[in-house]
Amino acid sequence: MSRKTVNVRDFGLFHEVVKAAVKVVESAKFVIGPGGLEIYGARPNRSARCEMTSNAVDAEEQLEFSVEKLAQFLRVVQTVKDVHEGDYSGLKFAVDLPFVRFESKKFRTKYSTCSEALIKDWVSTKVTAQLTPVFEFTTNSEMIKRLNSHLFMFNDPKDARVYLETRDDMENNAVFATLGNRETDLNNEITFKLGLANSGSLKSPDGSPRKVILDIERLNYFNAIPSDSIRVSLMSVNCLVSRTRLTGSADGAFFAMSVYGTLLKN
Repeated sequence: MSRKTVNVRDFGLFHEVVKAAVKVVESAKFVIGPGGLEIYGARPNRSARCEMTSNAVDAEEQLEFSVEKLAQFLRVVQTVKDVHEGDYSGLKFAVDLPFVRFESKKFRTKYSTCSEALIKDWVSTKVTAQLTPVFEFTTNSEMIKRLNSHLFMFNDPKDARVYLETRDDMENNAVFATLGNRETDLNNEITFKLGLANSGSLKSPDGSPRKVILDIERLNYFNAIPSDSIRVSLMSVNCLVSRTRLTGSADGAFFAMSVYGTLLKN
C-alpha cells in the first residue's frame, strides 16, 4: 500500500477518541474513509466490545490499519498533542503501511501497525443484532469512581462483584450498586446510589428481581468517557449498553461511542 493521507479536522478530538478506546480495549482496528473514522475492538474474553465513530479525521478513500498496543499508540498521539499545544496547522497524518506517520515542522514520528490477523480475537464487528432495552438508568463518572474507591474492603479486588438493583426499602426511582460478593454471607458489602432509573424495570417477566451482576472492570467500561450523564441500558439478553456522544472544537466535529458489556452469571 502506498502512502495515504489522512485529513485532520480536529486532532484534539482524535486524541479523545483513542484515549477512550484504551479504557475499554487493548487492541483495535481503525477504518478511515470519506465518512470519517470507525474503530472496532473487543476484550480478549469478550467481556466488552466497543464501536466508535468520529469525523475528527477522514480520508478520500477508505484505508485501514490495526494497532496491537493501543495504550502505546495513545502515548504517541498524546505527544503530538502536547508538542503542538492546540495549533495543528501544518500537521500531516499519513498511513504508510506498516506505519502510521505524524509529521510537522515541530515533530516527526512513525509508528508500527500490525496485521489484522494478529489481533483477530480483539477486533469486533458492527453489532447488527436487534437489542431490546428493558431498563435504562443514568449515572455519572463520580458515582462510578466512588464505588471504585471502596475496593479496599476486599483482600483481592478481583473477587468483588457489583450488583445493580432497585430497592423498595430505599430511595424511589434510584438504582443502587452493591459492592460485595454474595457467594457467601461472610464477605464485606457496601451499597451506594449509582443513579436514577429512566424507564423500564429490573424485574423478570415472572415478577422476580432480575440479577444484574458485573465486576468492577466491566462497570468501568461505561466510564470510558468522563461525563455527568452516562446513560446505560439493560437489554433483554444479558448485556448492558452505553452510548455517548461528544462534540469537538471544530465546527460539526463529533465522537460517538457505544460500549457493550456482558453480565456475569454470579
